[in-house]
Amino acid sequence: MLRLLIGTGVLLMAVGFGAAGWQYWQSLPKAAPAEPVAAAVAAPVPSRQTWLISPTGGLVPQDEVQTYLAQERFVPGRRLQVERQANLADLLAEGEKLPEPAFLEVLADIRAPKVAEGLCAVLLGSVAQDCAVNKARVIEGSVDQAQGTARFQLELVYRLKDEVELPDLAAHVLRGAIVTLDIEAGAQGSVTAETAVGALLDQVAASCATETAGEVCRPMELSVVWIPGQPAQGRARIAWLDPLPEGMFVAPPLDAATGD
Repeated sequence: MLRLLIGTGVLLMAVGFGAAGWQYWQSLPKAAPAEPVAAAVAAPVPSRQTWLISPTGGLVPQDEVQTYLAQERFVPGRRLQVERQANLADLLAEGEKLPEPAFLEVLADIRAPKVAEGLCAVLLGSVAQDCAVNKARVIEGSVDQAQGTARFQLELVYRLKDEVELPDLAAHVLRGAIVTLDIEAGAQGSVTAETAVGALLDQVAASCATETAGEVCRPMELSVVWIPGQPAQGRARIAWLDPLPEGMFVAPPLDAATGD
């Protein structure tokens, strides 16, 4: 009988705690979810060449071709990935208080899209015609109760604004390079995730303007890691078109290369 009473008490406590958690989660104002926009990629434009040549004479994988050529729409490969820290109090609605510690990560995950606010504005002020948050999640186990912070993984996709005329794609190869940015922790001053992204975009523009970069230099993929008190790190892939190497001749493919 004693074991039965103890077992019943534990079960009632578990049910009560779970019900309290569910009620708290239900009471949170729902933020608009970050919808995966990059998954809906339109079909290639029939009037445009849909294949590119690599510097070795092979075909560039189709996901890379789309990332470089399909500037008028969102594609999965053209994205900005940001890992950043944010204060949990900044995610609250007016008059709202932080929940019990057990529910801080739930709150952070629901409100993660709010952490991406401001990043699209940086892209739109530089290379992007349009921008959208594709993914926004709290990093599991990153909540710091003492500091009242958490770390988030964000992904934004964007359409390019340049509308330059492309050269004959069959007479060019696609080349690329990696651009990096490293802001030392002691030199950050008022650096934020947004200013770190802006600095990376400036570095991309400077790299595309060098003599080594060929025609129609474009950003492909951008990433920034920003944690206060640590070096802000950025990395970007850029790509451009160079004339076919001497001695290389083109035979248009029967089927374009896949992304596999």
